[in-house]
Amino acid sequence: MRCTLSGVSRLIRHGTALAYVDAGAGDPALVFVHGIACNRAFMAPQVRRFEVRHRVLAVDLRGHGDSDAPRQRYTIGGLADDLGWLCNQLDISRPVVIGHSLGGLVALELAATRPELVSGAALIDSVLLSGVARQDTVNELIAGLRGADGHRVLSAYFEQFFAPHDDRMLRDWILEQAVRTPSHVTSSIWEESLQTWDDARALRCCRVPLLYLDAGTPNADLVRAVRLNPSLMIGRTVGTGHFSHLVSPQQVNAMIERFLEVGLST
Repeated sequence: MRCTLSGVSRLIRHGTALAYVDAGAGDPALVFVHGIACNRAFMAPQVRRFEVRHRVLAVDLRGHGDSDAPRQRYTIGGLADDLGWLCNQLDISRPVVIGHSLGGLVALELAATRPELVSGAALIDSVLLSGVARQDTVNELIAGLRGADGHRVLSAYFEQFFAPHDDRMLRDWILEQAVRTPSHVTSSIWEESLQTWDDARALRCCRVPLLYLDAGTPNADLVRAVRLNPSLMIGRTVGTGHFSHLVSPQQVNAMIERFLEVGLST
């Protein structure tokens, strides 16, 4: 299986090329943001579904896909700032930002810090409010990524994301794409997500409509998340692993559609 999105463009920000696909027309505009060690093609089923009635932007985050990968710190705040800059440059007003995994955290950060820029945000199986056990796991992962066999370490970590019934061709494609992301990018993102990003603060501060799509993984403490943000809407997919938007796009797309219909009016 191979997911593709053609028509890539780039804008240069302070010497760094940021790649994206801009398609369709109609409000609200939708901005799709992939997960860590992924790229814009991972959001292809969503772009194709929604470009019929909406302007859609699918980005390659700094360090991923066809965007440049300078050696620097990769913070959630910095990635969100890139996204806001792209929206301004492309004259995309008040979009709904929809992100998978890391992309959901970027969407949440942008919504929390720039509420005037976005009209809503959706997170697809993003890690939220994780405990000490996950912090230990991520610290081990970071050390492995910075070792001599970083690609093997990343591939082994990604193997955990799949359910037994997930399509093998899709699984192989995801793993093939993941190891293309430089280890200095992935290790920095995971390190910064532990050290410098406050997901509880972002949830408390977010004042725009917010959706979380749970894939049945242990990635988020949704009970605490709702306490921090009582307006948080939650949807759940059936029979999917972490890559729910690729494994069962019909479920994910239907819930995004419903969020656009009723969630933005709350």
